Amino acid sequence: MRQLKIAGGIFAIVLAIFFGLGTYLFWPVVLDPIDDINATLPAPTQPSKVRLSAMTTGFNVSPQAAIYSGGKFTKSHRSVYSGFVIEHPDATFMLEGGIGNKIAEEHARNMNALERRLFAFQKTETAKERMIAARYDPAQIEFIILTHLHWDHAAVIPEFPGTPIWTEAKELDAAQALSDTHISYFAEHLNRDDTVWSFIEFDDKPYGPFDKSKDIFGDGSVVLIPLGGHTKGSIGAVVTTAAGKRYFFIGDVSWSLEAIKLLRPKTPFVGNMVDADREKTREVVALLHEVWKDNPDMLIVPTHDGPVVAQLSSFPAFE
Repeated sequence: MRQLKIAGGIFAIVLAIFFGLGTYLFWPVVLDPIDDINATLPAPTQPSKVRLSAMTTGFNVSPQAAIYSGGKFTKSHRSVYSGFVIEHPDATFMLEGGIGNKIAEEHARNMNALERRLFAFQKTETAKERMIAARYDPAQIEFIILTHLHWDHAAVIPEFPGTPIWTEAKELDAAQALSDTHISYFAEHLNRDDTVWSFIEFDDKPYGPFDKSKDIFGDGSVVLIPLGGHTKGSIGAVVTTAAGKRYFFIGDVSWSLEAIKLLRPKTPFVGNMVDADREKTREVVALLHEVWKDNPDMLIVPTHDGPVVAQLSSFPAFE
């Protein structure tokens, strides 16, 4: 009888720990809104001549609860690995770029079986493959801007050898330092002899509620903004097209526009794995919530939000 009581006590303790851990990892969290802030983003200084096209290079489907705090386990979310071709009179470039042809081999080298299952994906066509199939010369891409250097963004680098990769210097330094130990970085993306790194230097010029910005072409059509938190040097980009549409590409600050609208951060389960500074990331989510409210004509685009990316013109169509 005594042994049964001890066994029952141990079982109760294990059960309490299990439910306590589950509550911590998945309990719904709503962030506090930011009061008394004008988050309106300025319009371009002259009519935009930008054309924009979106593409996806792979996808996965997971429970909504794995995407943001308070998401449902019974509702699925389609995540994509996306890239965007942007044509400006002064340059043609890509923002992001998706995954590459060797991503399966890279996963096998860098992840154990459990990690490969957690980050499983279905590859479709790479950005370069889609361009070639559409008779769009990949050599037209003059540079690639990456919001950060996690593997599911930096995987495009080997696909475009010699093409300048735009990022912050501190982003590359942090990524290379962690490339042998952190699940989010693959060394083969970051230590290539054929990569030309071009470092973004932000100007002390406010852009709406953001203290710094970088107006690439000087006409307000493509403006880069530091969005640190998810990684050391995460950035975002506001793009205005010739058709008058405005997009705010936010990388992985959030994986879901719905989460931005609802003021929901990532769950601790995934946030602890992928966010370098969870509290800073949450602050940026709260700020982007205000941007969403104060700019109703603008679409916020998380890189991996399949339903949102699907609203943009699909390559080779442009808008």
